[in-house]
Amino acid sequence: MRLQTRLTITAAALITGVSLSVGAASTLGAYQHEVSTARQALIRDKNQIATAAGQELSTALMLSYQQDLTVGLIDSSNTLTVVRQGQIPLAAKPEISVLKAASSTPVTREATDGKRYLLQSVRLANQEWVVLLQSLADAQLRLQNSLTSLILYTSVADLIAVVLVALLIRRDLRQMRGMIKTARNLAQGGRGDFAVSNQITEVGQLGEALKSMVSQLQSNELAMKRFLGDASHELRTPLTVIRGYLELLSNPSRTNDQDFNARAVAKMQSEVNRMQRLIEDLLLLTELGAAGRPLEVSPVNLSSLVREQVALLQDLQPGRDIQTDIADDVVVSGDQGLLDQLLVNLFGNIRRHTGAAVGVGVGLRSEPDGHAVLTVSDAGPGLSKKAYENGMGFFERFDPARSRENGGSGLGMSIMAGIVAKHGGTMTLAPSTAGGLMTTIRL
Repeated sequence: MRLQTRLTITAAALITGVSLSVGAASTLGAYQHEVSTARQALIRDKNQIATAAGQELSTALMLSYQQDLTVGLIDSSNTLTVVRQGQIPLAAKPEISVLKAASSTPVTREATDGKRYLLQSVRLANQEWVVLLQSLADAQLRLQNSLTSLILYTSVADLIAVVLVALLIRRDLRQMRGMIKTARNLAQGGRGDFAVSNQITEVGQLGEALKSMVSQLQSNELAMKRFLGDASHELRTPLTVIRGYLELLSNPSRTNDQDFNARAVAKMQSEVNRMQRLIEDLLLLTELGAAGRPLEVSPVNLSSLVREQVALLQDLQPGRDIQTDIADDVVVSGDQGLLDQLLVNLFGNIRRHTGAAVGVGVGLRSEPDGHAVLTVSDAGPGLSKKAYENGMGFFERFDPARSRENGGSGLGMSIMAGIVAKHGGTMTLAPSTAGGLMTTIRL
């Protein structure tokens, strides 16, 4: 069932239910009030007739003209005489059981023509009865007219509601149909835009959210395609080298060339190692991107891990000037293996992409809100302006050519971003004061 149909039915059902419930309650209440008023009047008449000793019939006749009552007398011989004919005819004598019941309170009866009336009896001496009949035809007519008017007004209200629903949601439905068409085009490989005219409404906000989502998905798709192309190229290159050396080694003329054989084996081993590093980094990225992979969370002394990497950097590159400001016992909650991998990649990038004598600054502090902030800056060549603006995400590489030169996979930054995101932290890249790169990690 379409949304417009459901909204129309819902609006009509609500209006009908509320209108009929309130209207019927009011109408029936008014009818019951009229009947109750007539009952009280008959009770007063009965009391007045009963107290008029010797003048009961004349009193009843007088009251009948005031209230248009039908008055009958049943004498001691059990004969009915109609004293005054009102709106309700008294054609037959009521049964004695009815007379007795009506002597205390008026009894509701229905005439042969369907009109309802109240019957009140007054018992006289010598087994005589005065019978009073009060018509309820006027109250019935007003009840029927009120119910008819209620149904008519409810129908008009339903019609107005249907028209208003159609007018009020017409623009939103048009936009939703456009979104459905655009989504189908995108699903079939086409193009489209979730254009909205009003961002205040829920439909407009939905369109903006879908537009942003599709834009992000398309951007991720392009990045993934580019990454897969780079990764394929990175894997194809060592395979080509290995196949070339295997073909050369299979040449009988090279069989006795020991120097060549040693160089060929060493080169193939180097290419295999590079392929292995790339595959391991790809697997790690996949694990970081998997929502179901749980972290092995435990308290991790980040100060100790950072100091270990600083000492390793100093040992491997003794000529590098390293300035440190590392607070003691900065402990975070996280996966120690992944956090160690994060620092290995961070300091490994410094070794690979900056000169051995380039100065480095390392700072670690604990903030009052419980977060740990690690800052590593260098005076190297830094990154491009675009890299600073876009930041770093999954499956992105800064410079594949440079990674081939230094033996890396080019995915170090992407792995770092994945590890930080997995821990719910943030990583920002910015130019350092010395003109190089400053990496700030907040965990």
